Amino acid sequence: MISPPGWMLKRPGILIPVFFLSLAHGPVLSQVQWPGTASAALGGSYVCMQGYMCTIQNQAGLGFIEQSSISIQHGRPYLLKELGISSISGQFISGKGALGLALSTMGLRGFRQSSLWLAYGLRLHPDISAGVGIHFWNSTITEQLIYAPGISFALGLQVRIQEHWQLGARLFHPATWSSQSDLSQENLMSIEAGFSYSFFKVARIYSELHIKPGAYFTLCSGIEWSLKQHARLRTGICSQPFTFSGGISLNFTKWIADFSFQYRADTGISPLTSLTHAW
Repeated sequence: MISPPGWMLKRPGILIPVFFLSLAHGPVLSQVQWPGTASAALGGSYVCMQGYMCTIQNQAGLGFIEQSSISIQHGRPYLLKELGISSISGQFISGKGALGLALSTMGLRGFRQSSLWLAYGLRLHPDISAGVGIHFWNSTITEQLIYAPGISFALGLQVRIQEHWQLGARLFHPATWSSQSDLSQENLMSIEAGFSYSFFKVARIYSELHIKPGAYFTLCSGIEWSLKQHARLRTGICSQPFTFSGGISLNFTKWIADFSFQYRADTGISPLTSLTHAW
C-alpha cells in the first residue's frame, strides 16, 4: 500500500488541502464541530436554536422540536474539491423530548476524521428544555484504522420568556478524554450563553458569547428575516476569527433546503448546503 507521502508525490495537487489541514492540526485532532447550515449563516449562533442540527449544537433544542426529521449536509472548506465535510443527522420525537444522532466525516484519501454525536433533549416545562450529548471522534490514516480517538460531553438548556425572548446556554466538553497527550484549545471546556428576540413578527436576532476559560472568547450575532411563508434570509458576524456569513432557507410542506456561506478572515469562503425531510 502506498504511504500518504508517496501518494501525495504522485498527485502534487493534493498538497494544497493537506497544507490547509496542517494549519489546523490541533483542531483537526480534536474534531472541531462544523456549524449547521442555518447556524453558519447566523455567524455561528446556535444556543437558542431548535432544528435539525441541535444534536451537535445545543442539545436542549431537541426538547422543543415538533416534528421528527432526517437531514443531510455538505460543506466545502477553502473551496477545495478534494476536501469536504458531510453530515447526516436524525431527530426523533420520543415522549416529552427527542432523541438525536449525527454522524459527520471530513478529510481526503489517506486521512479522514469521523465524528458521532448521541443526544437527548427533554421538555421539563412548556417553556424550559434541557439536553445532554455524548461525542465520539476518531481519525483514520493509511494502515491505521483508529488514530487519535476521543470522547467528550455536552449539557444544554433553553428557556422561553413570554412570546419574544428566548435564553440558551451550553456547557461543552466539561469532561474530555483524548488519546493525544496534549489537548488543543478547541478541545478545552467551553461555556456558551446567549439570547434571541423576535420583533415585527418577521424578524429574529441572535446574540451569544462563547468562553473558553483561560483561552479566549468569541461573540456571535445574527439576524433572520421571514419572507412571506416559504423563505428566510439570514446574515451574521463572528468576532474570532472574524467571520461574515449569509444564507437563505426555503421551506416546503415536508422539505427544507438551506444554503449558506461563511467568509472567514483566516481561511476565506466556505459554502454549506443541507436538505431536511420532516414528518
